Amino acid sequence: KDGSMVEFLGNVRATREADEILARATKIFLYPENEKKSDNPDNVKKIVAAGEVEYTAGDRKAFADKAVYTTEDEVLVLTGKKARLLTGKSWITGKKITLFRRDGRAMVESDGKNRVEAFFNPEDKSAVQ
Repeated sequence: KDGSMVEFLGNVRATREADEILARATKIFLYPENEKKSDNPDNVKKIVAAGEVEYTAGDRKAFADKAVYTTEDEVLVLTGKKARLLTGKSWITGKKITLFRRDGRAMVESDGKNRVEAFFNPEDKSAVQ
């Protein structure tokens, strides 16, 4: 209750509204009772998923070795050898993908050795916005 963490191991599935994270292990960090946010009824501060992570939100799907989601700023950071984000038939890969859920933006970074790779299908209007 006071800033605790709950860990789930095995074949984990975490859902929140229309979003879903599948992973081998997931840690959920909660706000301490005195820091509870009124707009966050479940009191979740951060979710950390690791091991064959799959993230789904609407028509977006992502794959990574690790995912960290912070509820306060609604930012999801996906990392791994080749983190991948799919929207329809469009895709992008990199070492680190940051999804800014409030405004629908994504930032993709390389590891400095390998380039970011992308394919944008013109039929996927939401992928190129």
